[in-house]
Amino acid sequence: MIELRHFRYFTVLAETLHYGRAAEILHISQPPLSRLIVALEEELGVVLFERTRRSVRLSAAGERFYQDAKGILTAVERARGNARSASLGEEGALSVGFMYAAAYSVLPPLTRAYASAFPRVDMKLGETIPTLLLEDIRNGKTDVGIMYPPDVLDGLESRQVFREPLVAVLPADHALAGAASIAVRDLGDESFIISPRVASTFIYDTIVSYCRRAGFAPRIRLETNFQQTIINLVGQGLGVALVHRSMQSTHADNVRFVPLKAPPFVDVFVVWSRDNFNPCVEHFVTTAASVWAREHDEISDRPLR
Repeated sequence: MIELRHFRYFTVLAETLHYGRAAEILHISQPPLSRLIVALEEELGVVLFERTRRSVRLSAAGERFYQDAKGILTAVERARGNARSASLGEEGALSVGFMYAAAYSVLPPLTRAYASAFPRVDMKLGETIPTLLLEDIRNGKTDVGIMYPPDVLDGLESRQVFREPLVAVLPADHALAGAASIAVRDLGDESFIISPRVASTFIYDTIVSYCRRAGFAPRIRLETNFQQTIINLVGQGLGVALVHRSMQSTHADNVRFVPLKAPPFVDVFVVWSRDNFNPCVEHFVTTAASVWAREHDEISDRPLR
């Protein structure tokens, strides 16, 4: 019968391809390791390692088994972590994904507050585009995401944690860069830089619809995933853009952030799967809501540069 230790011993050997080093890592002697691997191969009915006097390497069957063994060990570790945090979610592990723009608004105060309240939770942050983040939440790779509201909430839960207007970002030498505010129709003849719809349906549709209501379809010159990159490209004179107001904290010297008259607002949510039973998620969502209630006025009232 295959036991959990078989997977662990096999994985270490597969990663070192050296019986001596693997035995040292596992704190056992080499003969028991060799016997266990042989027993595992007999149980499976396949050869996992191709051995010569000078080398050890994985067979095709071994390569496939290695991928599955890693998945099993990862699942066991996740189960162990969830069990440890099952009482009140006060310890364990939590993976948090976020879209790039959140790094300049809600993410810093939220992660500080959560880490302070739950110091024993191993929180890991990962940055990605909203569409990929949504996929990671659905397949269980990420516990909770900080992102735009999903188009479809099937199997998901969400809670708003931030709201801010879009602003125009213009090259520093643009004719409108010194204006106190502008109407978006003032940019009707400009080339726009925008996040592609495949990266985020929400922000793309928000910007395009806002322009169309003003009487024009934005002429999109460049598409790129991250707002920081958009700002950099604007600074190089390649176009104009509409970005989150909080992006002014990038302190880019070669652009100017100008308020829009009757601007569109973007909402940021925490999103998680109903099938995710990690108890740390609930505390994270509660913390996010309290941070939003406490700090959103302060963030929204920061003056534009």
